[in-house]
Amino acid sequence: MTQSSPSLRRRLLLFVALPLCAVLVCGAALTYGLALFYANRVYDRWLLDSAHALGQLVNSDAGRNELSDQARILLQYDPYDRVVFAVRSARYGLLAGDRALPQPRATRPSSQPLYSNFRADTTSMRMVSVMLANQDDPDDTLVISTAESVNKRHLLARELLGATIPIELILLLVAMLLVWGGVNHGLRVLDPLTREIRQRDAGDLSPLRASDVPREVQPLVATIDALFARMERMLAQQQRFIADAAHQLRTPLAGLRLQAERALADPSPETVREALAHVERLSTGTARAAGQLLALARAQAPDRALGEAAPLDLAELVRDEVAARVPAALAQKADLGYSGPSHGVSVSGNATLLRELLGNLIDNALRYGRRDGVVTVSLQPGEDGQALLAVSDDGEGVPEALRPRLGERFFRVDGNRRDGSGLGLAIVREIAERHDATLDFGSGPEDRGLRVEVRFPAAAA
Repeated sequence: MTQSSPSLRRRLLLFVALPLCAVLVCGAALTYGLALFYANRVYDRWLLDSAHALGQLVNSDAGRNELSDQARILLQYDPYDRVVFAVRSARYGLLAGDRALPQPRATRPSSQPLYSNFRADTTSMRMVSVMLANQDDPDDTLVISTAESVNKRHLLARELLGATIPIELILLLVAMLLVWGGVNHGLRVLDPLTREIRQRDAGDLSPLRASDVPREVQPLVATIDALFARMERMLAQQQRFIADAAHQLRTPLAGLRLQAERALADPSPETVREALAHVERLSTGTARAAGQLLALARAQAPDRALGEAAPLDLAELVRDEVAARVPAALAQKADLGYSGPSHGVSVSGNATLLRELLGNLIDNALRYGRRDGVVTVSLQPGEDGQALLAVSDDGEGVPEALRPRLGERFFRVDGNRRDGSGLGLAIVREIAERHDATLDFGSGPEDRGLRVEVRFPAAAA
């Protein structure tokens, strides 16, 4: 079962819908709070009016300690809330109403009402108290208190909330439709880029046109361009490798064919033996050329194919590689030696490629130096953690005017009759560049021969 790809459109809508829903919830809570606030103001005013009316009624009937039953019914009738009242005299105490109603502290006439909340059993109550002068006794103060439960207030707030929620839902739906249309319209700006990539030829790796691409998509375009550049370099390396292989193998293959035709044309033992000797020499050179071509391809391979660079001890690697090349030096009666520390020179790189680099330098010195000459491999720790690797011989050397061309593929100095493919120093240059090392060519000891220096940067921590 294939998993469906994530949708950018769906994600954008989800990122917008969730905050909008949160805004709807917050709006509903705010609406309920405002509705409850104004419901409290309305019913507080009604309580205050009831208290003033009760005060006028008491003052008009001040000689009586109890209100009539009709007045009590009018004051306490409410189909939703429990309504209670109390009329108190600062001098005579409770005149009428509910004795359990809390008594306010103020005892002097005042134009400012006092509001308070309290609980009666399990019911939340709201009370207002007004202080009036007793018309029958100027030194006395009447405290009129009216209270009711808060059911009507919450009921009114819920009704207002129920009326506003459908409107907010409709607005949310309209907003989501507008966002949907905006997202669809905004994503259409990617259509030209998609069309350009779809219509490209397989070999067209030129950079994309990013002038009409939104700013948010330009990092993606830059990444694609960088990928195109890497692919172009890789394809160029592959084509160059094929051309190098064809160039390097064409001549020995033609020689092999010529020697085979020669042996077939003259089957005498002398001719066949001479042809086989040429075949053996050509096949050896062909095998060496193929090996160097593979080494060059390995030096040009992507980093992932060879693994990540890691800190290593260059002194141990150089010492082991020189020891492995001693038999080849003895076969040519050359004096191969090493000058430098036995350990403690750290560089960052790939051990396989560095062995290939040093092997090609030693092989080049042995091949083009004197047969009984001296080849010296030296390693010097430099400043700031750098390392200088050098291989020198005392052969004929290379003219100073031709040294800048050393490292080119198949370049060989005119007049040099030694066997070679012209790829050894090219491999060295490729490996050195991969390790951010610099490659220099100079004269050997006493201005004789060739000295190749590879300067490595400090190892990464």
